[in-house]
Amino acid sequence: MSLLTNALLLGLIEAAPLILAAMGFTLIFYLNGFMNIAFAENITFGAFFAVFFTSTLGLGFYLSIIPASLLSGVVSVLTYLLIFRPAERRGIGPAEMIILSVGLSFVLRYVTRLIVGPELYYLENVTPTYFRFMGMGMTSFQLTAMALVVVLATALYIFMYRTRVGEMMRGLADNRELALVSGVDPTRISALIWFIAGVAGGLAGVFFGVFSFVNTLVGWNLILIIIMISIIGGVGNIRGAILAAIAVGITTSLISLVSTPLYGEILLLVFFIAFLKLKSRAV
Repeated sequence: MSLLTNALLLGLIEAAPLILAAMGFTLIFYLNGFMNIAFAENITFGAFFAVFFTSTLGLGFYLSIIPASLLSGVVSVLTYLLIFRPAERRGIGPAEMIILSVGLSFVLRYVTRLIVGPELYYLENVTPTYFRFMGMGMTSFQLTAMALVVVLATALYIFMYRTRVGEMMRGLADNRELALVSGVDPTRISALIWFIAGVAGGLAGVFFGVFSFVNTLVGWNLILIIIMISIIGGVGNIRGAILAAIAVGITTSLISLVSTPLYGEILLLVFFIAFLKLKSRAV
């Protein structure tokens, strides 16, 4: 039981920033129907914004969370308005949009690398408080990440399924032509979704950064597992993405406790391939 309990707690801790990233990625996937690989850079920007606010401006970690995530949301909106919206208007299909997002991801990543260099960065002015729960050590940052996941996931669910704006978002994603006839402004609604997704990605980057270190590959190293989670959870399914991220976190933690993290990643890949096989047969 102690092994299962430890795996459960560690899995939830590790899954917290992953859930945030998966929610943001899934929102864009749901609205636009393509995998935005450049979302990886939103995660990276969130981490670097936090480094800037803590190291350069001397803000504490908690004070840096809000501006770092909001700026990531702004970057997300700018990529939509300047790159993806014009491409949509030209009738570029989903496959070409994925290629475009890959190219944009490379551009943003290497421009960032030119600015900040290849060094590893750490969030300064960061002193966590340590707790013990059921025999396991936890930090205040980890607890904050889990609390933000609960708050953001609940708020996003209520927003998407209990508000008029959320109804317009779902209408735009499900039937764009009908939404336009109903008077929905696609640019405003799309920009709002990309902003929310960028904020979620930025928050994920902040917590990935505080748990380890920050460099220009933070988001890129995570994008494949985020894509995997989104596919397993179901295209555009926020609840599915949350559950899939939790399952991935717990599975990798359990394997890491009895073996090595590398085996956990390999087994996770095997499970994903098996899932795709079963899904293709069901279809």
